[in-house]
Amino acid sequence: MKLTSLRPIVAPLVAAAVCLVSAPHPGAATLTKTRTFEQQLVGTAVGAPNDGGTVGGRIDITIERWSTDAERETLWRELRANDPGALLVGLGKVFHRNGVVQLPGAEALGARAHLRRVRNLKYAQQIETANGRQIIVVTDQHLGLGESGRDFKSWQPEFSLLDIRIGRDGTGVGKLAHADQIAFNNNTHLIEVAEYTAQPVRLADVRSDKN
Repeated sequence: MKLTSLRPIVAPLVAAAVCLVSAPHPGAATLTKTRTFEQQLVGTAVGAPNDGGTVGGRIDITIERWSTDAERETLWRELRANDPGALLVGLGKVFHRNGVVQLPGAEALGARAHLRRVRNLKYAQQIETANGRQIIVVTDQHLGLGESGRDFKSWQPEFSLLDIRIGRDGTGVGKLAHADQIAFNNNTHLIEVAEYTAQPVRLADVRSDKN
């Protein structure tokens, strides 16, 4: 058979193949679908009292998944063991990433330091309270809210717990604590900042970010 006689047959087949390849795959919609999160919060960093308590710098918190009760029990057991090294190893290797905290860069430390810093959340839980909501997030790195450049610590391993309490009006505050400043609330079954009311605010104007 001559090549010229094949053209009427081959051309429609090629066109059909092109259409098949270029047509949307049945699962393509799920691949391009906008990712959803459990919670997205935004607030304003507040420096520690010994750093002047300066206010400034946007903090973004994205929670991808909530921790389980089993993870809470494991974390509390590690905290009671009072072994900071083992605690950090456990957070780094056992706990999955639950989300991220995005912090402002630091001034006067070079161009790269101006970039936003990201901390992975190793733990996140939320409950409804009589006054609104309480959200607990934990990182295994230094969480420097509102720090000045001289106190900027980029990747220092450190247990940091942020206890956020949001009122019925949709806004709230967050307070920060390290491993030796933690308590277990037998009523709510949350690991939280000990003596919460006595601690300084480190995250102000916390609210849901729906953008």
